[in-house]
Amino acid sequence: MASRSWSSQAIVLNLTPFGENHREASVLTRERGLVKAAVFGGAKSRLRSAVAPYHSGQMWFYSDPVKKTNKITDFDVKQWRENIRENLVRTWCASLCTEIVLRSQGGMSDWILVNGFFDGINISGEDECKKAVLRFLWRTAVISGFRINIETCSRCGTSYGTEHSNSVLWYEPQEDGCLCSACAGKHERIFPLSAEGRFYLQAVETCKPGISRSLDLSAQTYIQLRDFLFFITARMLGGKVKTIESGAGIL
Repeated sequence: MASRSWSSQAIVLNLTPFGENHREASVLTRERGLVKAAVFGGAKSRLRSAVAPYHSGQMWFYSDPVKKTNKITDFDVKQWRENIRENLVRTWCASLCTEIVLRSQGGMSDWILVNGFFDGINISGEDECKKAVLRFLWRTAVISGFRINIETCSRCGTSYGTEHSNSVLWYEPQEDGCLCSACAGKHERIFPLSAEGRFYLQAVETCKPGISRSLDLSAQTYIQLRDFLFFITARMLGGKVKTIESGAGIL
């Protein structure tokens, strides 16, 4: 019989109250994915203060297979990430990541990706946080199997590499693919992807994180990628994303 006590690297995503003085934590673990676990103890307890959103470290659990419940028994916090709560943009970015993980039941999440994203926004300024969201959403689409072919026209099959500096492809939701200028009708030119934008997404996908972080984006390309990635994220989750809807104007 497997031990009821176990541990894993974990990130606290959110907390909800239950009972008179208890909370349930939604935790992304490296070992078992998304886990919901009870946090017992008064307001002044060490465990209760440690188990807070965006904290990560080594967490210990006790699982009851009969009741199908989990509780957190200890948490050695390695990353406190206090800066996230001190800035509206950082908080919004973390909330978007949290909603994606929770709504997909952990199926669209990768522990290393989420942990790295929280680390990044914790130490970044607002402009860099905004670009970090683009990188996170594209990597999430890639690892979840929702990657869009941004190199080839889905109708004529023509390939457009980043050397085509003046080429624009349009993402067409009905076909879930991109169309070139020759194939896209006026009503289908909803989500333009410039050569700069496609190069950026390809770098995010294929290069080391430090390289893609160093790339600049024009204001126009940033807006194009933001709108495109927000749309495909909502499609991946099967409906509107509350964080995106409520945060209109922040990014």
